[in-house]
Amino acid sequence: MKKIISTVLISLIALPAFSADRVEEIFESATNVSQTFFQSSIVPFDPEVKEQSSEKPLSNSEYFESTDQFTDHMPLFKKARLRLLKAVKTHNVRVEDRDAKKEAERIRAEEEKEKARIENLDIKYLEYSGTSEKEVADKKKDIPDEEKSENTIELTGGVKEHVTEKEMQLDCDTVTVVEETGDVTAEGNPVLTIPAQNTILTADVIHYNRLSNILKAIGNVVLTKDGAPMYGDYLQVNMNEENVLMENVKALPNGVTIVAKNAVSDNGILTLHEGKVFSEVSNTISIESTMVGPNFKNMLVNDEDKGFLFPKGDGENDAPSIKLISSQIYVNADPEHDVYKIKDTEFYLKDKYLFTWPSFTAYTNKKREYFEANYPEFGSQLQLGTYFGPGLVLPGPHGSTFKIIPMVNIRNKLGFGGAVKFKSAFNDTQIMYGSASDIWVARGKQILDENLYLQYGTNAYMDDWFMGSRLSKYMAELVYQKAFPMENFVYEGADLTYTHRGSVGYIQDGEWNMHSENIKNSGVGTMRLKYMAEVNQILFKRENREERKAIKFGIRMQGSAAVYGTGDTQFLGKIGPNLHVQYKNWMQDLGYFQAAVSDNTPLPVSDMYRYGHSSFYITEAFRLCKYLSVGWSGYVNLSHDSPNGELFQENAFVFSIGPDDFKFNLGYDIMRKTTYFSMGIMLDTKNTTIEYDKMEI
Repeated sequence: MKKIISTVLISLIALPAFSADRVEEIFESATNVSQTFFQSSIVPFDPEVKEQSSEKPLSNSEYFESTDQFTDHMPLFKKARLRLLKAVKTHNVRVEDRDAKKEAERIRAEEEKEKARIENLDIKYLEYSGTSEKEVADKKKDIPDEEKSENTIELTGGVKEHVTEKEMQLDCDTVTVVEETGDVTAEGNPVLTIPAQNTILTADVIHYNRLSNILKAIGNVVLTKDGAPMYGDYLQVNMNEENVLMENVKALPNGVTIVAKNAVSDNGILTLHEGKVFSEVSNTISIESTMVGPNFKNMLVNDEDKGFLFPKGDGENDAPSIKLISSQIYVNADPEHDVYKIKDTEFYLKDKYLFTWPSFTAYTNKKREYFEANYPEFGSQLQLGTYFGPGLVLPGPHGSTFKIIPMVNIRNKLGFGGAVKFKSAFNDTQIMYGSASDIWVARGKQILDENLYLQYGTNAYMDDWFMGSRLSKYMAELVYQKAFPMENFVYEGADLTYTHRGSVGYIQDGEWNMHSENIKNSGVGTMRLKYMAEVNQILFKRENREERKAIKFGIRMQGSAAVYGTGDTQFLGKIGPNLHVQYKNWMQDLGYFQAAVSDNTPLPVSDMYRYGHSSFYITEAFRLCKYLSVGWSGYVNLSHDSPNGELFQENAFVFSIGPDDFKFNLGYDIMRKTTYFSMGIMLDTKNTTIEYDKMEI
């Protein structure tokens, strides 16, 4: 139930975001900015949802281990791989067993042959194993009865009763039975146990009528199912119609309190009337969208310097931090989805009315790895222009969702179009068309295994790791990427990370360039086989969180080799130092690369190396106050030998507005002419309340 409530809260708080263009893998962190630059998604808001107890925060490694998406289910490719490995292992075991069986048969045959040879010598009897017939017979007499063959049947003259688990078990001090009416009344600490359903019922009085088949529990009712108790004043169970009525209900699943005037369960639907749900424990829910430019989350900030929109309200008499009053909440847990519908919801902050939202529907899969909701979406995309429109979510097979977005499209003129988003636990595909530019844009990613995925798209920027995101006309690529961290590699605190990536796929050169580029499109479409690797070694690291000072220095080496179906090749090797510094409200990342390049790619727009033989990257971030931070990121070609002749190869800025637990981020990528809008929320559920007239589960 805690997951249900937290998901409802996530969905409700996400409403003002109106979704924005999400950006994946901009900088993994502010200390790893050379992995520029981002992938631009087609449609906007794609939050990452995390939930953890603030009593004992998880480290990053602990969090990802605890939310491993392959724990209970996995992609089809991985299933096939594991089944194949199991089949190979089983086959090897069978071969070993077969060989062992053949060897045993060979030994037995030799023993029989030797025994027959001895018998032919006119020796009356000789047990080859050294045991005489009499000794064998004596040993058989000594075998206990319980160890004799299961085929032996012996009659002892007695019959034992076959006892089965009873459907119900009642324990109490006194029982009153009225045969004429069929009433059975249990008093004196009555306890009714139903083992088959792992359910225990206690009350002041338990009454059962055998004629009507109705069970009633009166006074101090406690119904415990699978160890989770539910409290009430009165309970009635109609066993003929299989429905349940409970009055003045209170349940406490995992620190979440659920209260209702009454609850009715009928035909698999639980309906609660005139109640509320509130949390008495601290659980942090964060919704984060990655963003172009610096990662402000990596800046050290003391708690006293932070601003909060959602106060925790730790005192018992404090008003709830957030209160939602809804006319109806509908939770449908079908075999593949959890669907949440909320109608006519009023939002309050510390009992101060904020706004009313008429209707909201959100979908998640059973693992709650993502949610999709019917909020509007807007953003901008190179060549496509600006777009906005409402969204309608529909359930798909195997826990997936489809979101349909009719939209208005603006690029020099007004146009119309639409977008479709498909999401599942292992796939995210987005397709869009706008008549203002008469163009189709699509991109997607299918996870195949822990480190293996397929990425594909048309007229969209696709990720090429440290080579930068580039625009292809068409692209479909199989990618394997894995990192190997090695702690204290040189000495204590001097960690090393080795990451490599192999890919193979088809690419057709893009039709458009980035801002101010004059690179000519080749029109070539060809296969590409590519291997990339990076070594990142930290050499020095110091941090003082109280004084908000930090410094980290290291060296990074990168290499790439590609061969194309045309016979052309591309080789790159580069090395250089990097530095991360923070002093109070200012954070900076600097890095330099000296590169050796042999670039003969047949795909200049999509694949050409742009950063030159000597390059410098820089990220600046300033926290001006609790509610405003600004940042800028750039990549400069110092050797003036880039193929597009430009000094700046990356150039993006961002404004982060709002308190620390509710941030709106506005950014612009100058090179790709794309505007980004994202949000980040961190909500503590303690003293958060949802009041409702009716809730169906």
